[in-house]
Amino acid sequence: MAYISLLALFMTVTNLVPISAVGFVPIILCAWRFFGRSYPSFFAPLTALTLFALISTLLYNPHSLTEFEFYRRDGNFFISYAPFFAGCVYAHRFDLNKIFRSFFICAVVANIPPYLVYLAQNGLLAIFKHPDDSFGSFFIARNAAGGFLAMLFCLGIACYLQERSKLLLSMLLLNFLMLFSTYSRGSLLGAMAVLPYLYFGRKRWMLATLMSALVIASVAMAMYHIRPNVNYMGYTFSIQNSDAKVANLDIRYEWLWPRALTYFRQSPIVGMGFGSFDDQVRNVVSYFGLLGVPSDIVVEHSDSHAHNSYLNFLAELGLVGLFLLLAFYWKLIKWSQDGAAYSALRDAGRNFAGFRFVEVSSVCLLVMAATEHRLVTPSNVLILSLVVSLLLAARSERAPVQQNRPVLNPRPVVPTPPSRAIPGHVARTRNQPERI
Repeated sequence: MAYISLLALFMTVTNLVPISAVGFVPIILCAWRFFGRSYPSFFAPLTALTLFALISTLLYNPHSLTEFEFYRRDGNFFISYAPFFAGCVYAHRFDLNKIFRSFFICAVVANIPPYLVYLAQNGLLAIFKHPDDSFGSFFIARNAAGGFLAMLFCLGIACYLQERSKLLLSMLLLNFLMLFSTYSRGSLLGAMAVLPYLYFGRKRWMLATLMSALVIASVAMAMYHIRPNVNYMGYTFSIQNSDAKVANLDIRYEWLWPRALTYFRQSPIVGMGFGSFDDQVRNVVSYFGLLGVPSDIVVEHSDSHAHNSYLNFLAELGLVGLFLLLAFYWKLIKWSQDGAAYSALRDAGRNFAGFRFVEVSSVCLLVMAATEHRLVTPSNVLILSLVVSLLLAARSERAPVQQNRPVLNPRPVVPTPPSRAIPGHVARTRNQPERI
């Protein structure tokens, strides 16, 4: 089962979602192993959010659950987050530090040939003159390519914190150049936000402030641009600006974000229904201004989402859905911080890179989510969910048993002095020499 997750992880480099999404297969083959186990605290909000999304879909349009296009577009939340659960039904003893480092290097190397072709045809700074001439890696959408390369950049940082080397540093620089050439501004913003987060110590109050600011800013921007004379439930928006990048901003500010806020106002507690944002909803029955029941619906499975994960969740799942989503990432980051600390101090650095990646990539995802629907996009989330799956399934190596030979004067493990610690990096350990 672990090899299925490894295959899926290495295939996230491509745009072949049917292959990179196979990380959910262990759930089907070994479902009985869910019972009789204890789980990390982030599983409670994740399970509740998954069930809530499933119930919302059943009430809104149950036929969607039988359609492939639903899971590819409106329902890609299920595809992206399934590997989180898969990590509970199998076990392995891989050296994940080596695996993640190898994956990072392989992913960057695999992108070198198409990137060289891109540079030969367009040049490094062509995006400032022609925004459409951007680097797309193996992905069709530039935001998908940018999001994946931003997550890959976070993995490179985690691997470099675990083991410094000139090779990793050069791969990080090359990775950042590729990310820059995608001209995905939200992805660049997410990647750059990780650096001050690490430098200033990864405090919980910083994370709480960041999450609150992202949600408040998203709602405020939607409220500022909403116009009372526009029917956002039925109005068709047309792009006027010929500049592709400016047009992308216009459609967010003037149409998508106000439309999401309108949906939220119709049903603020539980939303209008999972997958409803891009549908044609001709009638809504409101109960006390708190619950809206849509009717006369024309269902469309498309990529027309709110381009903001917080507003999209408010529109489709309301305050309940957004709360569960933020609670999940809050607990996931806490779990990764504790795991990295334990790995560095008590487990000889085993799995440190994976835990640190989960932390910094979650912060990156939260920032990127304010500019796109990144928190459900497979190209962005699958690499995170598959790493968490492998971390959950990891088992420590068994120490060799020496019969009739008791160990005397074991070497105590002491932390590195604080003056030598790296900001944002858990102190390593060293062994003191034996005293005879």
